[in-house]
Amino acid sequence: MVGDVPRAWGSEDLEEIMTGIDERIEESKNWLDRLLEKLPGFAQYKGRELRREGDKIERVHVAESLASCLGKLDDLKLSLTKSGRLEPLDDLDSTVRRLRTVRDRIQFADYGYGGMFDPTKVGIEQLDELRAFDQGLQVEVDGIKELVVALAADSPSLATDVRLLDDRLSALDARFSERQNLTTGAGR
Repeated sequence: MVGDVPRAWGSEDLEEIMTGIDERIEESKNWLDRLLEKLPGFAQYKGRELRREGDKIERVHVAESLASCLGKLDDLKLSLTKSGRLEPLDDLDSTVRRLRTVRDRIQFADYGYGGMFDPTKVGIEQLDELRAFDQGLQVEVDGIKELVVALAADSPSLATDVRLLDDRLSALDARFSERQNLTTGAGR
C-alpha cells in the first residue's frame, strides 16, 4: 500500500505563486488601465475583476494538475488489460470518472460574481478568501498526483491504493463544496 503521501507544497510556496500571478497581472496593465484606476470607484471595480481573474488562473492550474493524472491512470488501465488483470478495472474506471468530475467542478466553478440586486454582495475580502481557498487545494492535489504516480499494475495492493485515491478525490470534492460558503456567507 502506498500510505500517506507527504505534502510537497507549503504555505510559502502558495504565497510565492499568488505573488507571481499578481505581478504578472500588474505588468499586463496598459496606460489606459492605469489612467482609469484614478477614476473614483473604478479602482475598486477593477481590483475585484483582477482578483476574479487571479482566482480563475489558480483554479485552472489546480484543474490542470488533476488532469495530468488522467494519462497515468489510462496507462495503468492499459497495463492491467495487457497483463490480464481485469478485476481492478471497474474500481479504476469509477475513480477516473470521479477525477474528471472533481477537475471540472474546480475548473468551471463560480467566479464570485454577485448581481446588483443579489442579497449577498461579494466583496474584495471574500474574493481574497476564495483565491486563498483555491490555492490551498493545490496541496491536496499534489498529494493526489503523488499517489497516482505511485500506482503500479503489478502492485499486490493496487485495489487498496485505488480505493485510497478514490477516498482522497471524494475528500477533495467535499472540501471544494465548502467553497460556496465563502461567497454566500452560509455557515458563518
